[in-house]
Amino acid sequence: MSAIAGFHVIDRADIPRLVAAAELAAELDARPDVSYEDIVDGGHELPGDTLQTVGRELADDYGWSGYCMVHLLTYLEDRGVDLFASEYRAESDVINSAYDLTVLMTPAHKVFLPQLDPSVHSEQELRRHFEVMGYGFDEAATAAREGLEILRDQIAALADHEVFVLHVG
Repeated sequence: MSAIAGFHVIDRADIPRLVAAAELAAELDARPDVSYEDIVDGGHELPGDTLQTVGRELADDYGWSGYCMVHLLTYLEDRGVDLFASEYRAESDVINSAYDLTVLMTPAHKVFLPQLDPSVHSEQELRRHFEVMGYGFDEAATAAREGLEILRDQIAALADHEVFVLHVG
C-alpha cells in the first residue's frame, strides 16, 4: 500500500474544526453502517474535507511516497528535531487517532530552521537512515532533501496565525 504526503496551511482558528472532524471520523470508524455519503448528506465533514475547505493546499510537488516523509520525520527526531512537539500536541493526538499521520507545525518550529537546511545533512547519512528503516533505495537521499526543503520553506513562511499541516495517508 502506498502513502501520499499532503501539505496545507490553515488558520489557527480552524484547529478546533479539524479536531471535531477527526472526532467524528473516529466515531464513524466504529460504525460500519455509516457511509461517507451519509456524513456529507448530514452536513458533516471529515478531516480531509476540513483541510480542503479551510486550508490552502501547497503546490509543493513532493513526488515521493509519503513513507519517505515519515522516515524523514524519524530521522529528524533522532537528531533532536521534534516536529511533533507543539502547543497543539493534544489536538494532534486526537487528529492522529482517526486521520493517519498528521503533524501540526507552528511558527514556534522556526527554531529548527537551521537543522532543516538540506545542506547540513550528508547524502550518506540520509541514505543510511532509510536503509536502517527498511526503506532504502537509490534516490532516498534526494527524497529526504526535497522533504527537508518543503519543511524548511513552509515553516519559514508561516505567519503568526498560521499552522502548517503535514498529512501522510
